[in-house]
Amino acid sequence: MVDVLVCGLGPVGQLLALLLGDQGVRVLAIDRADDVYPLPRAAVVDDEVLRILQAVGLDGAVLADAQVQAGASVVTEDGRAVEVLAASVGRLGHPPLVSINQPAMERTLLRALADRPTVEIRRGVELETIDRRADRVDVHVRPTSGGRGERLSARYLIGCDGGGSAVRARLQVPFVGRTAPQRWIVVDALVDRPLARVPHPHFVGRAARPTVTLPMSPGRHRWEWMLHPGEDPAPFLEPAAVRAALDEWLDGETVEVERAVVYTFHTRTAATWRRGRVLLAGDAAHVMPPFAGQGFSSGARDAANLSWKLAAVLGGAPEALLDSYETERRPHVEAMQRTANLMGGIVQATTPWVVRARDAWLHAIDGTRVQRFLAANVKPLPTYGAGAFSHPPHRLPPRRAVGTLFPQTGRLDDRLPRGWVAVTTDAVAASLFEEAGVAVADPGADGAWLHDRALTFALLRPDRFVFAAGRVADVGQAVAALRGVSAT
Repeated sequence: MVDVLVCGLGPVGQLLALLLGDQGVRVLAIDRADDVYPLPRAAVVDDEVLRILQAVGLDGAVLADAQVQAGASVVTEDGRAVEVLAASVGRLGHPPLVSINQPAMERTLLRALADRPTVEIRRGVELETIDRRADRVDVHVRPTSGGRGERLSARYLIGCDGGGSAVRARLQVPFVGRTAPQRWIVVDALVDRPLARVPHPHFVGRAARPTVTLPMSPGRHRWEWMLHPGEDPAPFLEPAAVRAALDEWLDGETVEVERAVVYTFHTRTAATWRRGRVLLAGDAAHVMPPFAGQGFSSGARDAANLSWKLAAVLGGAPEALLDSYETERRPHVEAMQRTANLMGGIVQATTPWVVRARDAWLHAIDGTRVQRFLAANVKPLPTYGAGAFSHPPHRLPPRRAVGTLFPQTGRLDDRLPRGWVAVTTDAVAASLFEEAGVAVADPGADGAWLHDRALTFALLRPDRFVFAAGRVADVGQAVAALRGVSAT
């Protein structure tokens, strides 16, 4: 029997297995596919995901196959590009918008998994049944090629098996939400060089045919065109039609189409993410439209949040700690879904007066402080309003200390020990934490975060969210709260 059985070995399952393996957890990861899906799907990652990849030592390897974007713009009907995402490196130490090639990223993660001695991978098997027991989960799997099935046992089962999750289906958990009425043509292509006319992602708000065009990883580009209600997609997928649609965006570049398909987008969330010893993560727990580029990124946050809690519970922490996973992640996911749908609504507008109003507003704010503020804050803050913290975080996200992701303007995480750590520049606070058996580190330049909030220390969880913060007199209370949620 293993500690954790991960069902689904896409990028979220891979990342979860890496994070668990690095904490000494015995993991078996299974997938029905024999190999990585060869075509692009996820298009971008953000600074939070790169920080998670940094935790497993892979941010540099992923960036080597990726393309850092300078920003993202909405293009109005008259062709004016208005920046809606400012892509400067900020408080998390990584660029906030990076285009990827998902197959290349997955192979990077899989190579790393091969070096984790506590992680085993089995491909070509599919889940048939789940038997939840008091002290374990038994599953029955069968080779996809046919043959004898077998029983696998684990203390916990995590469903990372996508929007059509077999784990979620076996649990009979409703997948609540809606399917968008719009369908989109998606074209992925190889290019001989970056497109001069599309230096970064463009959301083109044409009433006649809303379009998204974005550079992917080096040597690749993606286009998306919205179909109007009742339109037959078949003519748009004809090679000649695809080529004609691409020609508008080319300025001498050479293009080779990899695929042209029809996509329908969904906004759905599982009614519950946990049934006893079975939990859901990534697309098995939630799906969203692509307009904010947060599908895989949200799943990666799930993996970071859940992995340390599973490791803690396996090490003796209270099992109720696992309930905080959904408590923390669901509101953030739903905020991301709202952001994605808002951006989709801006791009997909086809009613003339709506398009005119949208463009008038974009023209009015372009170049102003309002536009710069919105471009710097389009994504919901990496904070949680409730969960596994010493006390409830502040009601207003911008005013939170406890519940927020601690900054790393450089590469602070590389200097921090794995697991719980108190960051402080105060010798007395450091001594008190060390006497309590808590690791201590100097935050360096990120000590400014403490100073700006008149704080002496921040006690960081393994995922680098602030569990407790305060002055010297608050150290004892912080340590006592830590004892209540950890196996320390």
